[in-house]
Amino acid sequence: MSIQTQFSLLRLQGEPLPKDLEVLLHHQEELQRRTGVCMGTAVDWAPWLNTSDLSEAERADPEIAANLRAIAEVCRHIAFVVADDEGNYFGYWRGPSSTPIADSVVVQLSNEAQFSVCGTANIAGAILTQCCYGGTFDETRQWFLRLGLTALPAYPYDLGNPQVTPSPAALHEQLFKAYLSEAG
Repeated sequence: MSIQTQFSLLRLQGEPLPKDLEVLLHHQEELQRRTGVCMGTAVDWAPWLNTSDLSEAERADPEIAANLRAIAEVCRHIAFVVADDEGNYFGYWRGPSSTPIADSVVVQLSNEAQFSVCGTANIAGAILTQCCYGGTFDETRQWFLRLGLTALPAYPYDLGNPQVTPSPAALHEQLFKAYLSEAG
């Protein structure tokens, strides 16, 4: 089985890889060296769900428990594909309606457990605007262009404002309130 097929099955429920993701998959070692971004190629890759750093008392707290449950539920609607070296995760917002990958917006789950829409057309753009600072933006952008990736932001704040309903943040807030209410 090819790496593309395996990645498609593991991360995208068998859907085709967007062009930028396919190209970056072929260059994943250099991508990690240049940007600190790694691709989630392991079968059981889901570090965003790891709560081992929380104590039993913290996990028993109704607000924390509701938040963890809401985060896990929202994450089920995201096809995460890459992570940076600061613990931020990027993927495609499938949403409750299971939007096809080709039509999905790129989203981030930050290392502070906050969801946001990246405002870029693809994962390569999200890597550029979210993970490349200072001179590394231009250097990485030039590398991406040499790889044939052309739908890229021209500068770090060259972001769109795609509207998705519900957004991951809005769904998280709605679920958090519902789960907290259930806890009583």
